[in-house]
Amino acid sequence: MKQSAFQFKIISTAIATLCMAGSVQAAGFALLEQNASGAGVAYAGKAAIGEDASAAWFNPASMSRLKERQVVLGGHYIDLNSEFNNEGTTTPPAMTTNTGRNVGDFGSEGYIPNFHLVLPFNDKINFGLSVATPFGLKTDYQPDWIGRFQGITSDIKSVNINPSVSYKVNEQWSVGAGVSAQKLDAKLSSSTVLGLNTESLTTIAGDGWGYGFNLGVMGQLTPATRVGVAYRSAIEQDLEGNVTFSGPAAATQNSDLSSKIRLPSSLSISSVTDLNPKWQLLADATWTEWTTIQKLQFDRVNAGAGAAPIPVQDYEWKNSWRFAVGGIYKYSDTINLKAGVAYDMTPVPDERRKVRLPDEDRITLAVGSQYKFDKATTFDVAFQYVMPDKAKIDSTEGAGGAQSRVLGTAEGDAFILSGQVSYKF
Repeated sequence: MKQSAFQFKIISTAIATLCMAGSVQAAGFALLEQNASGAGVAYAGKAAIGEDASAAWFNPASMSRLKERQVVLGGHYIDLNSEFNNEGTTTPPAMTTNTGRNVGDFGSEGYIPNFHLVLPFNDKINFGLSVATPFGLKTDYQPDWIGRFQGITSDIKSVNINPSVSYKVNEQWSVGAGVSAQKLDAKLSSSTVLGLNTESLTTIAGDGWGYGFNLGVMGQLTPATRVGVAYRSAIEQDLEGNVTFSGPAAATQNSDLSSKIRLPSSLSISSVTDLNPKWQLLADATWTEWTTIQKLQFDRVNAGAGAAPIPVQDYEWKNSWRFAVGGIYKYSDTINLKAGVAYDMTPVPDERRKVRLPDEDRITLAVGSQYKFDKATTFDVAFQYVMPDKAKIDSTEGAGGAQSRVLGTAEGDAFILSGQVSYKF
């Protein structure tokens, strides 16, 4: 059997996950884990609270609340437990003797680091620097699972370097702005039909840089209530990479690849209210412009004569919202207790759901604690439990003897343990 157009669809689907890879925390593929102090309240109030140097990332205007130089070092451990339950998946007709196992476990462990720095310049101006991981995922299906022709491994990483500045207009209002340089890196794999009962492991590796900006404003509306609005721009990534095949396909199908992918903008509106000297109420609504993910086009570079063009992929994502509410209880002068809940709406239409991104709406429950060790040092620890809805998948790809249909349900949960140290100097 000749290599069919199906294998090229697999290539483009794999590359698409450079921006399609999902996260266990936020719907779509965004990661909110950029500090541990916010994790304890499910990131409610993130654009208004300004309690440590991570304010430089969530809303640069809120840096104006910090009067001393401060550095924040944080980390997050993510344990994703998920599986695919087969409900009628069909493998390519060419695979008559090796259909694969029915259940596909795709959970994995991951780690996310954060760094934030704020340096006051004078009474009105603060400078900040954040190094964060706004997008990322690592999932692994078994190499012989029944849906391997539509995805096996997705390993996505990003790094965003974000210098910023805030300006205190008066005692009530502050503004801020920053710029971002963001790198996206991915390694992805799937199986490709080569002939009767013959398949190849297809591996995609690619990376790219993109640039954007963020803006913020913060205002003290009343003595008890503070609000913040933060905008982060879309970032267009220029991706370069390659596709490699194992076995005889490598001779004609290996090549370099390039693409342009536009990552979404977002807008957050947050509030922090002092209910009394002991309690704070935090709220947040974040809108994300996922409609930037509509169609993806990929171009072969330096391809041989036998390499076929890669089809355009249609995804048709929709914009989505995330809502969060949380509370902070000042137990003592040195200890704060935190809790929060968030509801995240998926941008993925049911008919467009894929095995690499079985994304659905999810609820996040969070608890945390903050301990002030001394005047300079503060420790934060937080735990989040993420509960996605069951995700129905009905995805058909390929044609002829290479066509496969994945039909089933993805379900699971995730645990996130976060910690950070803040130091004033």
